[in-house]
Amino acid sequence: MLKSEYIQEINLLQNQLNMYLVTKYQHRIDNQLTAKQVLLLELINNNVSSTKEIAQQMDVSTSAVSQLLNKLEEKGYIMRTVNPKNRREILIAPAQKGKDYFATQEAISKEIDELVYGKLPEEDLQQFANILKKLNMIVQGG
Repeated sequence: MLKSEYIQEINLLQNQLNMYLVTKYQHRIDNQLTAKQVLLLELINNNVSSTKEIAQQMDVSTSAVSQLLNKLEEKGYIMRTVNPKNRREILIAPAQKGKDYFATQEAISKEIDELVYGKLPEEDLQQFANILKKLNMIVQGG
């Protein structure tokens, strides 16, 4: 098989797996969020709370971050409060709906781990992890 044929097969198989998982879990997936909103929410959940730092990590302007924050706050996923120690600083944290979102994501992830990855032999998991590390290094320019 040619290298390009392997790549096509990998893409097809990845898409099939993703479609199966989306179909199986779509009733539990929160579809109210855009991809950028999810990324922003994940940054906030990982304690990135400065608008400037969020903008840098997302490679967007601070005004774009402010717009995304406004939407997430309107939808009840985050809350912004004034830092009592520095009144010029706004603290951003997940609201209860944001916490619930991540709890659901974690539960789904655990189920997928058991349903899919847990059925693979340890050697396959190790090889898969090594391949993913290599792909991440390629993407990061290493």
